[in-house]
Formats: sequence, structure tokens, C-alpha cells
Amino acid sequence: MQTSNLRKWLAGLVILVALIAVNAGIWQKEQVLKQGAVMILQLAPVDPRSLMQGDYMALSYAITRSLQQELYQQRQVCDSEPQVTCLPVSGKIIVAVNEQRQVTQAQFDRGEPLKPDELRVNYHMNSGILTVGTDAYFFQEGHGERFASARYGAFRVGEDGTALLTAMLDENGKMIQP
Repeated sequence: MQTSNLRKWLAGLVILVALIAVNAGIWQKEQVLKQGAVMILQLAPVDPRSLMQGDYMALSYAITRSLQQELYQQRQVCDSEPQVTCLPVSGKIIVAVNEQRQVTQAQFDRGEPLKPDELRVNYHMNSGILTVGTDAYFFQEGHGERFASARYGAFRVGEDGTALLTAMLDENGKMIQP
């Protein structure tokens, strides 16, 4: 009888801890959306068929292309020379933003202090592609043509480097309404 009660209490405790963890994650993301620094990334061309495949758009960013190439070249050197330290597949980059909050340049974080016009942003290398924030934007089915004119992605960046995509922008920097 006591074992049965103990199991019920443990199950309840596990559920409570899981709910607290999920809600804490949601609260953290809401704080980034409310208070995070704005960052606007220019989109790089991607396969246009993704717009026609469903209710999402594949994303790639112009600024990450040079970083991706640098990471790839460094990996080749690291593989042949074990004493060379490689950049990790997940880490942080430093982006410089202009007055309009558009990213003008990016480099891998070397641990130096940030300048006033810089942000520290998380990156991850997956299947040879360097991703900042997200690699897809989801929208309501049938609205793909609206987003064909997207040229920028607007993000909110938290102090921990988390980048959350908040909107797609056209060539004039105007938000594309879903």
C-alpha cells in the first residue's frame, strides 16, 4: 500500500517538475521577445521550391556564408593537424549592426568584450550549414506568395545569444503580414 502511494507522489512530482521546466522555457523566450535586442539579417537565396512544398520557407542568411566557409576550411586544417584547435560546431558569433539594426558583418566569438554596436549570437553547424536562429519560417498554408518577396529576417536576441525570428521583411524593411 505504501509503495503505491510513493509511486503516485513520485509521478506527481515528475509531472510538476516537467511543467515547471516547460513554463520556465516559455517565460525565457517571452522575455527575449519583449526585451531582446533587434537584429535584421539579409536572406540569401535558397531553393524556391520550398515555398511551394507547404506552409514553410527555407531560410539561409547572407552573413553566415563567409563564416560557414571559414569553419569548413578550418575543419580541413584541424583534421590534418591535430595540434590546431578547431572552432566548435556550436558556439557564438559576434555581429555588428548599423543604425537600422541590420547586420553588417560577423565573426566568430574570440572572447573579446562587445562594442556598443555588436551582439553575441548563438550558431550551430548542422549538415555543413551554419545556422543562426532558425533555418525555416512557418506560415499559414496558402500564403506562400506573400513571403516570396522576403529579403530580411527580423530577430530578437537575448543576452545568452538566443536569436528568435519575429518577422520577415521585404526589400524596404517593411514587415510582411501573414
